[in-house]
Amino acid sequence: MPAKDEDFIVLNGDETATLSTYECGKRTSAHKFCPTCGTAVMGRMHSGETPIGIAVRVLSDVDFDSLPVLMSDAANLEPLYQVPEPLETGVVPEGITPYHCSCHCGAIRYTLLSSQKIAEATKCNCSICSRNASLWIYPLTTTVRFDGIDNLTEYTFASNSVYHGFCKICGVTIRGRFGDSDIGLNLRTMNGLDLSGLEIKRVDGKAMLPAYEV
Repeated sequence: MPAKDEDFIVLNGDETATLSTYECGKRTSAHKFCPTCGTAVMGRMHSGETPIGIAVRVLSDVDFDSLPVLMSDAANLEPLYQVPEPLETGVVPEGITPYHCSCHCGAIRYTLLSSQKIAEATKCNCSICSRNASLWIYPLTTTVRFDGIDNLTEYTFASNSVYHGFCKICGVTIRGRFGDSDIGLNLRTMNGLDLSGLEIKRVDGKAMLPAYEV
């Protein structure tokens, strides 16, 4: 959502000192996210009449599913985004499909070796998943290989039972960790995966206790 500086009032923290900044492509804008929880907050254009873009998912009391979506052709802007090099998997056993994944900047890469084609995902409406628009699958940890995990920042809240991991450089949500043995992977980080054909299972995480307080 575009905005002018006079329409934007910071009540807590500071745009420059509090938020992390990530730039890519022609670096015509700065993407700003919270370094603690990874939430994308805003974008700052380096020129133009409306220099600020607000991430509508951080707004309170907004029904995101009811909003009309205006499609952008930004994916075709020059220079075209180059997907980070996939991890080497070696010889992949017959019947196994490798899914190559990464954050935007490529500091974190991972590969899922799956015996089944990905056809469905879980969409949670909890306070953190709705902010990040994450789509989840829950594979066995033994089927996932990570590289650059030192660049992962984890955030937990409420019951502290789930650790939400995001890239500390570009802010992209990578995974959710449940203890040491179970993980969820954000399908939006899977390069080349067509999300439009997935069956979406909805989970009412918003109703789980303790309730999140804005």
